[in-house]
Amino acid sequence: MADPTRPAPGEPRPIPDATLSLFAVALVELRRDLRQLVDSRWNEAVRRRAEELSSTLGQACQRMGLAGLQPFLRSLTNLTRVPRADALPLLPSLREKFEALGQEVEERLPRRTRRFRG
Repeated sequence: MADPTRPAPGEPRPIPDATLSLFAVALVELRRDLRQLVDSRWNEAVRRRAEELSSTLGQACQRMGLAGLQPFLRSLTNLTRVPRADALPLLPSLREKFEALGQEVEERLPRRTRRFRG
């Protein structure tokens, strides 16, 4: 007999509301860090934090089946890896790109799920 709490094969598994809340909080932190990175003129400590948070958030999305977020988070992660010397002349463009990518992630983050039982 099939387990009624498990999704059918090929159907996305439900994501607990608490997990979605954590993703939302992490995204707010990431967007703040990305703004601070540009404002700080690519401070190394801020850059490392933004890189780590975007990478970790991308990995968590992969584990939770949020594949639609991964390309945007991967792009954010790769942009945070740009060396300071290369980033400085591009700061206005990087700010715009960070904002656009962050907005894409936010828009694609699921808002509601089925009731999670587990």
